[in-house]
Amino acid sequence: MTAATSIILAGVGGKGVITVTNVLSQGLVALGYDVKVSEVHGMSQRGGSVHAQVRFGDKIYSPLIEMGTADYIVGFDQIEALRWGSFLKQEGRMLVNLAELNEDTYKGKYEDNFSRYKHITYVEGTAIAKETGNVRNENFVMLGALLQALGFEFDVWKSTMEKYIKKQYQEDSILSLLRGMREQRVAREKETVYEL
Repeated sequence: MTAATSIILAGVGGKGVITVTNVLSQGLVALGYDVKVSEVHGMSQRGGSVHAQVRFGDKIYSPLIEMGTADYIVGFDQIEALRWGSFLKQEGRMLVNLAELNEDTYKGKYEDNFSRYKHITYVEGTAIAKETGNVRNENFVMLGALLQALGFEFDVWKSTMEKYIKKQYQEDSILSLLRGMREQRVAREKETVYEL
């Protein structure tokens, strides 16, 4: 029996949080998991906060994640990662895109706030997406990092992306996903070697 895994994906409007949530949930269903999703769009068209909660396992009864119980927080930028950080459980992992900050969207102080999290991976999602041909694919870089952290192989996700991503965007999107998986793999190897 697989225990429930709880993930929060957080960003701002236009960064692809909902697209990634759809690909992630459809891929998990294809793998045979029970999946529940809750999305909040907010003022997404104006760059407002957008988040999704995804829970999967053998049997999931609710999509909602309580404070301090998320296994993963995927921050499409630093501010949104911090905004949702209180939902991460003590041994949970935070994946953070080192995108430029828009300080207007976060009312707290973010200096040194990441130091309270035990397991954190910083991903140069924006820079990697630019290298792969489309800066808007930073969402798929972050999805790749998450999938690697979850221990999933690429094969299922390639077919899921081919099914749910428009053909003209597939190549760059899949390449971005692969690069995100590689970034997370390298980060985990460093943690193991240096006992971080």
